[in-house]
Amino acid sequence: MRRLVVPLLLAFLLLPAAGRARSLTGTVRWQGQVTVSEPLRVAPDAELVVEPGSRITFAGGSLEVAGRLTAREAEFTGKRWPGILLKGCDAGTVLAGCRIAGARTGLKAIGGAPHLEKLILAGNEVGMELRQKSAAVVRGCRFEDNRKVGLFVKDEARPVVTDNVFRDNGRFGAYIFRASPAKFAGNRFTGNGTGLMIANYGSDPRIAGNRFTDNEIGIRVDRAARPHLNGNVLRGNRTAIRLYRRSDPLIEGNLVTGNETGISVAYSSYPVIRGNDLAGNGLALELEFQSSTWEEQKGSAARAAAAADRGAFGRAPARAVGEEQRRARDLDGTVDARDNWWGQDGSAELRRIGRGGNPSFIHDGRDQPTFEEGGKDYPLDRVRFAPWRAAPATEQP
Repeated sequence: MRRLVVPLLLAFLLLPAAGRARSLTGTVRWQGQVTVSEPLRVAPDAELVVEPGSRITFAGGSLEVAGRLTAREAEFTGKRWPGILLKGCDAGTVLAGCRIAGARTGLKAIGGAPHLEKLILAGNEVGMELRQKSAAVVRGCRFEDNRKVGLFVKDEARPVVTDNVFRDNGRFGAYIFRASPAKFAGNRFTGNGTGLMIANYGSDPRIAGNRFTDNEIGIRVDRAARPHLNGNVLRGNRTAIRLYRRSDPLIEGNLVTGNETGISVAYSSYPVIRGNDLAGNGLALELEFQSSTWEEQKGSAARAAAAADRGAFGRAPARAVGEEQRRARDLDGTVDARDNWWGQDGSAELRRIGRGGNPSFIHDGRDQPTFEEGGKDYPLDRVRFAPWRAAPATEQP
């Protein structure tokens, strides 16, 4: 049955598309089946209320909100429609229990602090994008089957992202790009290409108490990002944590087990890996193309020649990252992985071989003295693993 609270609104929505968005003023209510076929804008002093059970279909139309939007238990859908755009919306904008599907970007928040709770964002190109210092609250949402990324946080956004599920997204479950969420905790990542990507200098959030299972890569840190990875569980991933291109995170108090590779360190990344449980992986820690000699001789030139300052997904960034920000501070040919638990078998092996031995669960310069790049050999760095813990560092669920 087709019905609207305001009958004249349907005729208004079905008018031919105009060159610019039409403004909604005052308080407007949508209920039932509503088709949007032109650009609409909720004016700064206006409010759009979408009643529970409504289905909003976008057929050539769009929705920009500069005022306030309240939507509960509604569905927003279409075929490659632009998505909902929130511009500077405060905490009075609340979307709860809604489904947003089929959009290029399901929901984009530019600035502001909207409350986005228990949403389902599925089958979009990008599920949700938060940018320009947005302080949105994203809680209890499901990001599923989005083709590129479930949640994209960028441009110094400071959202609270808690208790969400990221499942089966094509490239990334969540992507943090030059941003540091105020809180990023209690989220679950399953079946994604990369569960969580943290990229570029200026991305230094605390990522705490999240679970990563059955992803190709659980967490990837790239291009001079320096997050604090603390108290996460990473189990059953192909690679649990991948550090790439001058990334120096602090990795402490995590449970990393049952992965093909626990932590992979590559291309001049110098993390501090401390107080983790790294038992039960195919390989606990692997160094790849990781050389302080290469970094001293070629690091700066390689970064200058490469498109290392490109933005996320290859676009040009709003501001470039200088070499001073990317340069490694300490280059002594080692990666610091002291004070970790390597499991019962690993501990027995370490006691047998001592601090000068070559542990079977670590791949470094003891196993592969050099690698070739540009026709020249470079020494592969070594891992400092001593002293090690004699008992697990975390509770193991």
